[in-house]
Amino acid sequence: MKRTVCLLMIASLMIAGITLPARAGEGPPPPFPIQSQDSAKNPQAAAVEKEAPPGELILADVLILRPLGIVACGVGLVGSIITLPFAATSQSGDRVGKALIEKPFNYTFQRPVGEVDY
Repeated sequence: MKRTVCLLMIASLMIAGITLPARAGEGPPPPFPIQSQDSAKNPQAAAVEKEAPPGELILADVLILRPLGIVACGVGLVGSIITLPFAATSQSGDRVGKALIEKPFNYTFQRPVGEVDY
């Protein structure tokens, strides 16, 4: 009994040590904007440029969202083939192609890495 209580205490302290935040009370650090040589010459161009995405977002995009986008391209292609007879009779093939083929392709292959708000 004493050994079980001791093991439970050690396990709960280990779990609590893992789950506690490393920097309590501080917010996330501000993102740093991407600056080019043109923005140094033109201050208005610096305000227009987008902020650099954090590294975690880039990794999540490359490791999770891009492979899911490739799967979505395949599913969209199969779905467009299935809906082809119905789209041809209703003359909405361009709408089907845009929704099922073009949007997943653009999201997967033409979107900049780390920009998930598309």
